[in-house]
Amino acid sequence: MARRQTGGRMRAGIFLLVSMGAAGAASAVIYTVITNYQQELESAIEPEVTIPVMVAAHELPQGKTIVMEDLVIKSLPPDYVPDEVLRQPEQAIGRVPRERILPQEFIREERLADPEAGVGLNAIIPRGMRALSINISDGSAVSGFLNPGNYVDVLVTIQGDQSRKTETVTLLQAKTVLAVNARLGSGTSQNAQQSRPSVTLAVTPEEAQKLTHAAVEGRIVLTLRNDIDVTHVETHGALSAHLLGGEDGTKRIGVKEWKARTAERQDGSLLMIKGGKTSKDKVRIVP
Repeated sequence: MARRQTGGRMRAGIFLLVSMGAAGAASAVIYTVITNYQQELESAIEPEVTIPVMVAAHELPQGKTIVMEDLVIKSLPPDYVPDEVLRQPEQAIGRVPRERILPQEFIREERLADPEAGVGLNAIIPRGMRALSINISDGSAVSGFLNPGNYVDVLVTIQGDQSRKTETVTLLQAKTVLAVNARLGSGTSQNAQQSRPSVTLAVTPEEAQKLTHAAVEGRIVLTLRNDIDVTHVETHGALSAHLLGGEDGTKRIGVKEWKARTAERQDGSLLMIKGGKTSKDKVRIVP
């Protein structure tokens, strides 16, 4: 009887120890959950850390000197602010955008001309490039829709003579428009409606030579490109024969002209000229 009582006490003691361990583990879990909840609650109550950054108060055209009225200071979390964004007004005031800056856009160092570059047109000319102005008709300047900051292709038509044919080629592609007349921005000027506007492009020294020579030798036309489409494409120029005949340069003729030419030959043949080669073929005209 004594042994049975001793065994029961041992089982009761073990059960008590297991229960106490389970209770301790549950208490630890509850404590951890409560502690995490309190930390999250404190973090939500604390104000979010922000830093001041500068954005454009309105559209800033290229070449315009920035003043305080052009800037707005906003507070944003650091994770949302790129490293190149300027944070103090004195870093931007007096400087010139090298390209258009949209309203509420960050003022970034890469969008501004070098502080030593000065102001006006010379400040927005990229390093190693030249500003070259050409006078063209309004229709050749995309009917007045051309604005500084656009990208254009330059086409030139060279009038032919006895030794060469009239040809139109794409001379330059995706060139930046620095100014239209006296406009460095997208607004209008007093001379915006003149019949021969002056368009200033950013070109390399070699391109400046070609463009100047083309302006003397032929007629220049500008074609407007999408601001995000600056890919260079392969072109092959255009000749009068291409326009009248098709891609192979052969001229299409009507049935009446075909009959007249065929009648000139007693054997009913027709001379075919294609790609510089001449062939003599017999043809049969169906009335």
